[in-house]
Amino acid sequence: MPMIDVYAAAGTFPDTSKLAKDLAATLMAVEGVPNIPMFRKNTAAFVHELPSSALANVDGDSTYVRVQVLTNAGADEQHPYRWGKRGDPGRRLDDQRSSGRLGRVG
Repeated sequence: MPMIDVYAAAGTFPDTSKLAKDLAATLMAVEGVPNIPMFRKNTAAFVHELPSSALANVDGDSTYVRVQVLTNAGADEQHPYRWGKRGDPGRRLDDQRSSGRLGRVG
């Protein structure tokens, strides 16, 4: 099951429910799977809100967001056209961020 996890300080994103739905839809698009119930129910996004004290760099800044994308083993090797033609997940996430759907961090 393709999944995406986002870890950030509480309050970083104004609408975590919408963010999770948008990220799951983006992951489906990047994976290139058909928009059918089997894939809609098995592609998930999780937004983890942490206390700002739970993340920091060496200087103590906590304005970081960690994004982890998990796909099936070998998915990028078995179907490299999905990544090449549709763009990499990072680019898709950057598009989400620049459109305002991921909000502004920092």
